[in-house]
Amino acid sequence: MPSRASRVDPRIRRARVEVFGAELDLLTRAVTISWHRPSKPPLVVGEGTWIPLPEPMGDLRGRLAVEGVHRRTCALLEYQLARGNRNWTYESGPWILAEAAARDAGLDGLAAGALRKVLWLFYRNCWPLQFADGCGWGSGGYAPLIAAALADPAHMRARWELLILTGALRRPAAEGDLERVAGDPLGEEFYAAP
Repeated sequence: MPSRASRVDPRIRRARVEVFGAELDLLTRAVTISWHRPSKPPLVVGEGTWIPLPEPMGDLRGRLAVEGVHRRTCALLEYQLARGNRNWTYESGPWILAEAAARDAGLDGLAAGALRKVLWLFYRNCWPLQFADGCGWGSGGYAPLIAAALADPAHMRARWELLILTGALRRPAAEGDLERVAGDPLGEEFYAAP
């Protein structure tokens, strides 16, 4: 008897972090969080919505708005649900336009380059969404960052370099490398559709 190939629904994303799992429907933006117990069926512990970041991130990154689930668990699941665009590299992606806009606005080359690195590393290394506004993917895009850098260039450049050196404050600055922009390699699931 021929076996039926299971179909994967392209609008559904799934993530698993420790004992918690998430299922996201990109069409309805509904998300279900479940607790996976050994030898028992999963228990639904929360339902909520997916709030995508503004374009160009769109559905590549987003927040989980789920009541009753610890914020850290939601953050870990958000990281697992993140996706990438195969066409984006450090040399081609929305950070190129941001760097050009920063230079056109009057930022010096070092500050504009730091903005480009922050945007790229936020995307490439799936930095926590608490840094979305500070990395140019908030509701105001990168325009507020450029304005802040023009108002106080030394302060903003120091903030961006701190984020770059520490991997969004996830490791000590001594381990960081300002020139390393490629990021850690991500698995194929990062580029999986959708």
